[in-house]
Amino acid sequence: MSSALKKRKINKNLNKKLKLSLHDQTSYDIKFRYNKLQKKDRKFKRNILALLFLSFIFMGFISLHNYIKLNNRIKEYNKLQSQYTSYQLTRDRLNSDLEDSVSLKEIQRYAMENLGMIYENEGNVVYLNIDR
Repeated sequence: MSSALKKRKINKNLNKKLKLSLHDQTSYDIKFRYNKLQKKDRKFKRNILALLFLSFIFMGFISLHNYIKLNNRIKEYNKLQSQYTSYQLTRDRLNSDLEDSVSLKEIQRYAMENLGMIYENEGNVVYLNIDR
């Protein structure tokens, strides 16, 4: 009987060792899964932060591009506005030169003195009959 008791004790010790090792194995599995999930979580957070950072950089580039485009259009608008003002001044100057150079009184005086023009009266009008 004593040998049977010893076997049982050994068996009990083995069972306890197995149970302890199983208990340790499950806690190890839990720790392993916990660490694995922590790594995945860190990787996910890192990827989200990288995506967020890249999106901010992309938005910054788009904003910078639009700002440059807007400045170029403002410069072009100012250039066209100055050209328009210049053309208006040139037009006004040419119109005033035209009005000053060709006055009706000068034309009338030239026609009367040099070309012999006279004003119309009843006596100086001649009517012609043209039959075809």
